[in-house]
Amino acid sequence: MIRIVEPERIDGKKYTIESSSIYFSCIVNDEADGIIWADREKDPDFLLIWSPYQEGFQLMGKPLERQEWKKFRSWFDNTIPAFLAEREMEDFEYGADTQELANMFKEIFQDKEYFSEKQKIFYWSERKNNIKLPEGYEVKQIDRAFFKQEYKDTQFITEEITTAYGVLEPYFSHGIAYVAVKGKEIVARADMLFSNALYGNISVNTKEQHRRKGLSAYLTIKAIEDTCKLGITPIWDCSENNLASEKTAEKCGFKKAREDIIYWFQI
Repeated sequence: MIRIVEPERIDGKKYTIESSSIYFSCIVNDEADGIIWADREKDPDFLLIWSPYQEGFQLMGKPLERQEWKKFRSWFDNTIPAFLAEREMEDFEYGADTQELANMFKEIFQDKEYFSEKQKIFYWSERKNNIKLPEGYEVKQIDRAFFKQEYKDTQFITEEITTAYGVLEPYFSHGIAYVAVKGKEIVARADMLFSNALYGNISVNTKEQHRRKGLSAYLTIKAIEDTCKLGITPIWDCSENNLASEKTAEKCGFKKAREDIIYWFQI
């Protein structure tokens, strides 16, 4: 396995399928920050991709030939534990674009104790017009003019953006984000930072003391409207145990489309 230092030279469309995680398809299409390892430098078949935003990996492309498994395992054991240790992580967490890739990994790492959970994926399908902004809050769009104003805790949104893109500047060409402010404090956000020709992923977060007031839903609707203007479908994801996130998605007109599986084992 080699690290691809010029991801723009990879034809990302070759590796992106309907079941690809949008976070990782954006990396392979050089539209988000991440690291790509491949079975060879030119026209690779198998990719292992790291997302700093997700703090996890994705298997993409075609499974390795069985005779290559031992060589891959040696590379993995000499590379990935140190890579994770630098990030103070003890688990190797990953998803797979296909069941064939997932099966290959289980055989290569059959000595490991596996854990897994389902990740729910929702597609937006129904417009909602009855969601109102709670009293006492203002909504601001994140654009260049926003950063010329003085707000407390701007890292609440800038950390999200720079983790996705590596730096702030690409956001102004590719991203969408809204925040709710109370006075001069940013208390909630909704953004669309990962997109392709078909879909744009909506993400939200609200500070603990401002939750259960409807801020996430209202900001989500704003992000949905702008995403739809781009001619792409908003999507949403959450873990199977995140009932609050699932309720917000359904409230905003999302319908569950599929379930992916996230695996992990301890290094």
